[in-house]
Amino acid sequence: MSKKFINHPINTIKKENYQQMSLLNESEKKVLNLLELNCRLSLNQISKKSHLSNQGVLNIINRLYDKKIIIKFNTKLNLSKMGFKLYPVHIKLINSNEIIRNKITKIILKHTNFCWHTFCEGEYDLLLSFKILNEKDKIKMSNVLFELSQYISDKDINIVTKAFEINRVFIKSNKDYKIFMTYDSNLEIINIKHDELELINLLKINSRSSIVDLSIKLGLNSKTIVNKIKNLKKSGIISAFKTKIDMAKLNYHPGIILISFNKHTTNDYNKFVTFCKTKRQVSYFVKQIGKYDIDLTVDFKDINDFYSFVNLIRDEFPFIKKITTLIKK
Repeated sequence: MSKKFINHPINTIKKENYQQMSLLNESEKKVLNLLELNCRLSLNQISKKSHLSNQGVLNIINRLYDKKIIIKFNTKLNLSKMGFKLYPVHIKLINSNEIIRNKITKIILKHTNFCWHTFCEGEYDLLLSFKILNEKDKIKMSNVLFELSQYISDKDINIVTKAFEINRVFIKSNKDYKIFMTYDSNLEIINIKHDELELINLLKINSRSSIVDLSIKLGLNSKTIVNKIKNLKKSGIISAFKTKIDMAKLNYHPGIILISFNKHTTNDYNKFVTFCKTKRQVSYFVKQIGKYDIDLTVDFKDINDFYSFVNLIRDEFPFIKKITTLIKK
């Protein structure tokens, strides 16, 4: 084990956490692979691409959903094009147990302008991210943090400048990697009409909602719905229709790698980004202004896999100043 990570919190994770919970057969891998690239594909489209019957595809999707391997069918947005700013907050708690975590979760969930949260082990115990559209949203974020202050020992507030998600690949021979841009501060803001926002909200609940169902709920004809979805994708506001997967059910564990850089060139940074885009362990990439420059979400099979990948990053890029790793609960 590398001495660089000798005090790493992952050492405390019990081996049984990595016991195999579910194996995918080849047909399930094919279907899940296609859903990761575009979960709005019809049964017929998935059937043709996977060489399975429509009923077979439906059975697989239902089975993966019943097993809670598929959590939901998600719609990924490029929030920068909608005018939002993203503020991740890294929090160290005074104490962390199940009762406290439940109290914190209740506080967070009653507010509308947070994007996501996760509890973890390591330098931080809680990660939060807020989407801020205006000054009122900043006040709302401040109110959330004020309500949480009784539990907080320390916190770091960051500003996202770029973020993208990478599809997971379940077929070894498959090289169909796709990048879904979810934030870029350099992009122009696009005005969104009220009915487009309503459509986006429905697709975020379930991106596999049928055109007929969306048409009924919005009171618009099917052709209008199809054109609106097409335009939202073309403009880049909708970056992907992607499946939210519980990777723990597939014998993986989610982790986060926080990285700070020393002085480096644009070429150095571009090589690092290319590296992250081509590594199957990486599912989410965030560039930010704050204590850490980069926030990577990764999936790993076991402790050795995790350490090997972290050490590979450090060895490949000598301009890295510090690496901190967190394990999601």
